[in-house]
Amino acid sequence: MIEKLVDCLRALAAPADIQVARFPDFVCKAGELALDYADALLLAFQCQQLQFTQEQRQALQRVDDLLDGMSGEQNAHIWTDAALGSAPEWVAVRDAAMAAVHALGMRYEPPGRDVRVTPRHP
Repeated sequence: MIEKLVDCLRALAAPADIQVARFPDFVCKAGELALDYADALLLAFQCQQLQFTQEQRQALQRVDDLLDGMSGEQNAHIWTDAALGSAPEWVAVRDAAMAAVHALGMRYEPPGRDVRVTPRHP
């Protein structure tokens, strides 16, 4: 379970070209990154075997809060492949994700490419 969370954080911390390569062209790649993280975070927070420190919880929640703050129709322009590489909001997400990786006592390693080939939403 923690492995999935760390993988999602590493994906969010990765450069845009790696993020884009993770998913097939027919999905909203930025959206899939956010949904994967939200799912992994929910499972991690619900898992009673995982004990997070206050610092770790705050770091993980910071990433989630940034992504939530980017949602909404008014922010549709942020959820494109091009925006992954240029929008300041994604720079903030990358920084927060990197901080969360470190808060968990992990080091950053680039995530695998083409992790999933079937979209969450058709």
